Amino acid sequence: MKALLLEIARWAVALAAVISLVLMFRSAPISDADPVAVRAAATEQMDLSQVLEADNQMLRRLYGLDPAAYESIHLYYPATNMGAEELLIVKLASVDQAEAVRSAIDARLQTQKNTFDGYGVEQTDLLTNHAAVEVRGNYVLFVVSRTADQVRQAFLDAL
Repeated sequence: MKALLLEIARWAVALAAVISLVLMFRSAPISDADPVAVRAAATEQMDLSQVLEADNQMLRRLYGLDPAAYESIHLYYPATNMGAEELLIVKLASVDQAEAVRSAIDARLQTQKNTFDGYGVEQTDLLTNHAAVEVRGNYVLFVVSRTADQVRQAFLDAL
């Protein structure tokens, strides 16, 4: 009986080691890609005529993020109150910041959905069906656009 328990314990330890290795290698690697190049690749796939580039004050207002805490942040937000297209690219100073940025994105997306609920059919469709969030290593992308899939792919390719 003792030998059986010892054998089960050995298999459990081996399985835990394999699971740990798989999880470790599944996490996205840290990218040394230039934030300006990543932004350029993403913005090539998006019509920027309906958005404005944000300053630090607007970034704080819309997302509650302190730009000084991150290595780089690029935000394009709707040029009018009736717009929903948006692009946010963040290069994190530490991967530990990913959850805070993800939470800020989720809050922003929900705020926008609430804003257009009931009357902004086109905007609601954009926010519901054409939004993408991608956390990849030390980079985070949030895009709301009819070309969200292309923007996301260009972002990933640039990393």
